[in-house]
Amino acid sequence: MSFSRGKSVRDFVARCFYVWLPVVDGLFLVFYGITGERGQLVAQAFDNEWTRWVGVVCMAVALIWVICAQATMGTAWRMGVDSRTRTELITTGPFALSRHPIYLGIRATILGQLLVVGTWPVLLIWALSELLVQIQVRFEEEHMFRLHAQRYADYCSRVRRWL
Repeated sequence: MSFSRGKSVRDFVARCFYVWLPVVDGLFLVFYGITGERGQLVAQAFDNEWTRWVGVVCMAVALIWVICAQATMGTAWRMGVDSRTRTELITTGPFALSRHPIYLGIRATILGQLLVVGTWPVLLIWALSELLVQIQVRFEEEHMFRLHAQRYADYCSRVRRWL
């Protein structure tokens, strides 16, 4: 993990994204799993079997995608921005399709969870996750520009942020 208990905006966003969001999401899922109480649905579309199956498929594909992306990164994988360690620029595998395939997988996982559960708490978790991931990737891109300069700029011109 490459974030601290510092007071910078970067550290705060990283703690929210990597610690507090998973804690809140996990507690909700445990509560849901134990009680079966989903809460009020966001819309009737979330009360359909096919919507839940699309969500399950989305989460399964996202899991495989994230595992492949993390394996491709190898020793360059970090949580957060690590300005102390110089890492190589990974541009192969899932990184040839997306500059942030791990975050893309996380986004797909939370979207899948929203499709499966479909309640207001999960909608709020999804919205917060989307906000935090958008901020975090910009911090990481800024770091990669400092680290890899023109090589990263060339990579950005070839590969989209998401897909």
